[in-house]
Amino acid sequence: EAYYFPPDVDMGPHPETFLGVHPHIADEGCHEVLLPYLEDWDSDLILRHSPAYLQVPEEGFFVPSGVLHAPGSALTIELQEDSDVFAMLQALNEGRIISNELLWKDVSAQDRESKGERFILELIDWKENGDPHFFKNHHLIPLLIEDSVQDAGEEYWIFYGSTKFVGKKLRVRPGGTYRSVDAGVHSILAWQGTGTVGGHDVEGRNPGRDELLIVHDRAAAGVDIVNTGSDDLTIIKFFGPDMYPVPEA
Repeated sequence: EAYYFPPDVDMGPHPETFLGVHPHIADEGCHEVLLPYLEDWDSDLILRHSPAYLQVPEEGFFVPSGVLHAPGSALTIELQEDSDVFAMLQALNEGRIISNELLWKDVSAQDRESKGERFILELIDWKENGDPHFFKNHHLIPLLIEDSVQDAGEEYWIFYGSTKFVGKKLRVRPGGTYRSVDAGVHSILAWQGTGTVGGHDVEGRNPGRDELLIVHDRAAAGVDIVNTGSDDLTIIKFFGPDMYPVPEA
């Protein structure tokens, strides 16, 4: 999955994302330092073993499968590969103990009985979690797409790092019309401003008027996006697997 923290919103009381573990914990033989927290299931102190990174507006993170993570309080636009498999390792969240069954959600009864909480540790990608250059390798900043620049606006890659999905941010200036051409079907979220997309009215942060699906033929042929307001029209585009090469920072 990947995160983008939009600007001009309240970041909340704890705008930091816990990602991975301190590198020494990923070393062979040190994994079981996490075991007591899973067995006791009574605190959030497991977070002491994970670095926390500030959630900065207009930035984000790419989080591969198998990486421990605990989102912070900043409003987050998230794109992820479709999955319903997870294990919750943090017992205490926002002042309450969550159900221990979330730790075992996708573990078979046989594995739970034979290995107990140690089995959960086998699900973790320790090499990725303990990457000493984790921030450098997973931090996302908007990347201007040079050939997207038009008089009316431009696009930026904001979700990248994987062949499984990518995402763009489109900014259209007030009064402008932007010709949007893409490789295939995608969904859009109008995050800020008002306008039209292919003749359909959109308005940021107005449920029922802020989301559209652009089918393949329309995307490839081009869609006119018009800013009818006095502020920038900001649209987030979400793409599925193998539609674009992985952008490089």
